[in-house]
Amino acid sequence: MNQLQTRQVQKLTIDDKQKFELQKEIFITIRLIDMVEKCAQLADDKITPEKHSQEITKLIERYKNFTSKIDKYDLNSFIKEYGLEDCKFGIDRINKGPPQIKQGNRIQLVVDIMQRFYLMQDIILENKDNPKTQIFKPIVDQLIMFLNRAKTELPPYKSYLEDLQQFSKQHLENQIIGVIPEDEFQKFESIIDLAQQSFMTSHSQQ
Repeated sequence: MNQLQTRQVQKLTIDDKQKFELQKEIFITIRLIDMVEKCAQLADDKITPEKHSQEITKLIERYKNFTSKIDKYDLNSFIKEYGLEDCKFGIDRINKGPPQIKQGNRIQLVVDIMQRFYLMQDIILENKDNPKTQIFKPIVDQLIMFLNRAKTELPPYKSYLEDLQQFSKQHLENQIIGVIPEDEFQKFESIIDLAQQSFMTSHSQQ
């Protein structure tokens, strides 16, 4: 066998291996989509609509990424070849695409975040002279959680979430008892003011 033939055999072997890996990832992803979809439809108390939409969107993007690398990929043929006929929930979701979050849920999220900002401003005003970590940690944790949801459920905007997370990591995490230093507390106030102003400007019409 000459060198050219040897290289061709090696190339085919590599191509076959890559195709096998892609098919394996597609198989796993379809199973995962089916599992999440079954959970959402048959045990909806276990997963919120927002979490369902978020997880399915990520999985379908993953599915599309893998299938785009296979020439003439066909979902129905793949299902038959790999015995995935039992994944009816997942197949139906792939065909429909990611679920859309209802507008009512978005409005509630906007209201929830606004309430946290108002509460935060009250707590800042009441505790400005003695900003104890144990007072600020719960509301900061709540605000971070809601702003993380806003990243996937609301139109994009400048949230200052990373600044707030960094502050929490430096001054609130693992601090059961303590007082936030004055200069750092001033930075914190500024972060909250900027985050609230940006949110109100971007989402007051939601």
